[in-house]
Amino acid sequence: MPLLRRLCVGVLLAAAGCAARPQVQATPLARDFAVQPWNWGDLPGQRLLSEHYEIFTTSRSSEVLRYLPGFLEAAHANYLRLTGLGDVPARRRMGVYMMASREQWVDLTRSALGPRAELFLAIQAGGYCYDGVCVFWDSGGVGAWSVAAHEGMHQFCSARLRDRLPMWLEEGLATLAEGFQMNGPAVAFTPDRNSGRFGDLRNAIIQGWWVPLPQLLAMDGGDAVQDSRPGKATGYYGQVWALAVLLSGEPELRARRDRLLGDAEAGRLGEAMGLAPQSLAALRRAGRAYNRAVSTRLFRHYVADDLAAFEQQYRAFARRLAKLP
Repeated sequence: MPLLRRLCVGVLLAAAGCAARPQVQATPLARDFAVQPWNWGDLPGQRLLSEHYEIFTTSRSSEVLRYLPGFLEAAHANYLRLTGLGDVPARRRMGVYMMASREQWVDLTRSALGPRAELFLAIQAGGYCYDGVCVFWDSGGVGAWSVAAHEGMHQFCSARLRDRLPMWLEEGLATLAEGFQMNGPAVAFTPDRNSGRFGDLRNAIIQGWWVPLPQLLAMDGGDAVQDSRPGKATGYYGQVWALAVLLSGEPELRARRDRLLGDAEAGRLGEAMGLAPQSLAALRRAGRAYNRAVSTRLFRHYVADDLAAFEQQYRAFARRLAKLP
């Protein structure tokens, strides 16, 4: 499926209903980037340099070589809109690898991550972001671009924020970043119109897989994928997408969410939770335990202290978003 047809997309694309979406104004993809030769082992490739990105690719796809830098720059502008953060000069370009095949992606991941690679090699859709670098493979369709938009939000947060966000917010923002429409060499991002996450949310509600808010807040993507039922696993992403749409759309909630993001950028989350700097640093070093330790505390501090009352509002909103009675 060529990328540059007009499409409504998201990770785990659900095409039903896309044609009925109203047209949104698209922004032309920038073409002002430098091209340099680059080799990965014996494989010839290219290094593409745009304002915010340094892209290494072995792909020979004309769409990747002509449009990927512009797409990532458009995604970066979308991240600023979604987070409400101001644009600041980049200290350095963010690194992105787009390999021509999954086999090359596997080899690169093994060589870069060593024993840690096995966790990432279980990924079947597009790629990942690790230590501020995104690593993808060109799957030949829109899915890789949607994954790039999602993982790029994680990369953006890593580059811009002094404190780590709770995953209910960071994964929520990443799912907001996935939805877009292409119209020729132009893109329009549609955070509240993401057909893949719309389907995930509906399934979570209809199948009885809804995760109660206190449990959802403490989860991360690793918790979600442990379930052997793919639909239940992706329901987590449908729910954090719905939560992110709610928090970004209702003005008072948007203001509370933006205060959390601003404090994360300034490195004030430990202060908000009453944690000494050394205690917060120890939690960061604990890996996934950091999210379990801070996620509910940050939600209560910034968004709503009464989780039961908020969940009623959230459930009702999610049903409306999923077009369910």
